Amino acid sequence: MAQSPLVHSLVEKRREISGAISALERQIVQKRRDLLHLDATIRMFAPELNLQVIRPKAPAKPRLAVFLNGEISRRVREAIRASNGEPVSADDIAVRAMTDKGLNPDDRKLRSDFIRRFLWALARMDQAGTVQRIGHGIGARWVLPQETTEAAQ
Repeated sequence: MAQSPLVHSLVEKRREISGAISALERQIVQKRRDLLHLDATIRMFAPELNLQVIRPKAPAKPRLAVFLNGEISRRVREAIRASNGEPVSADDIAVRAMTDKGLNPDDRKLRSDFIRRFLWALARMDQAGTVQRIGHGIGARWVLPQETTEAAQ
């Protein structure tokens, strides 16, 4: 008796999920073995340490790979240049990048991630002297170094 396409698709999906569960269960078994070995090694060097009080650390969340290598720094420079000498915030740069990539700037979580990435890049660029910060904290704005010396005159 032939199965309907619907039943066939559901069976295939069940096989896929069942296989994923089996793979995860094997990973759990291996991680528990790794933990036992690690605990034994810790006990060798620090037998007085109570391993039960060590809190688990959540795994790092995977990042959305939306930027190519060097793209964030390039976008920072482009945004500052396009501002015609006006200081630019990390939020301004993030919104522009999100719009360019077809992402919704109203997505608060994604926007926060973008702002954080641009702030990291801006801090590195500030240390290297390729941008300059005006102000402090969340209201900080950024310009190219020659623009700050021209504004001071």
